Amino acid sequence: MFIRENPDRFRQYTHMYTIDGLLNGRLDITLDALKHLFMPVMTQVVVIVALLMRVMRSSMIEEISKEYILTARAKGADKRTIYFKHARKNALIPVVTVAGWLVAFLMEGSIAVEYIFTRQGIGWWLASSAISLDIPVLMGVCLFFGLVYVIANLIIDILYAYIDPRIRLT
Repeated sequence: MFIRENPDRFRQYTHMYTIDGLLNGRLDITLDALKHLFMPVMTQVVVIVALLMRVMRSSMIEEISKEYILTARAKGADKRTIYFKHARKNALIPVVTVAGWLVAFLMEGSIAVEYIFTRQGIGWWLASSAISLDIPVLMGVCLFFGLVYVIANLIIDILYAYIDPRIRLT
């Protein structure tokens, strides 16, 4: 409301109210923007975090049942060392794989979230262009999503070598 009534007193640098409110020294506008972002962000994040937690839990359960953990316990290692030094590193590989895919799927999930919550982003733009049959926009956004998938898979492969030094990038 303040922005519409006083356009000369509020300068938009980034056209994102969370950042522009801080740059203009208006904390109330930033807090209002954050309040309006809460539900869309929760809609995007809850399912993804639940899936990642489930994958991490199953990976840890699988790793704990392996023989090298039994050997570490037999040698007298405490639970903290077993969980954090031995099991977690090997359990992270499936989690990183799923997390990389989820980053790419997050882009696709933004279509529904942005359209439902009327947030104007790339998902809203794609949905609007699909309704109006704007083929060049559809092709451009699909090409962008494909690029995101390729970059996400590249980052996953690089993270494999970082998590497990036995995996080499050749």
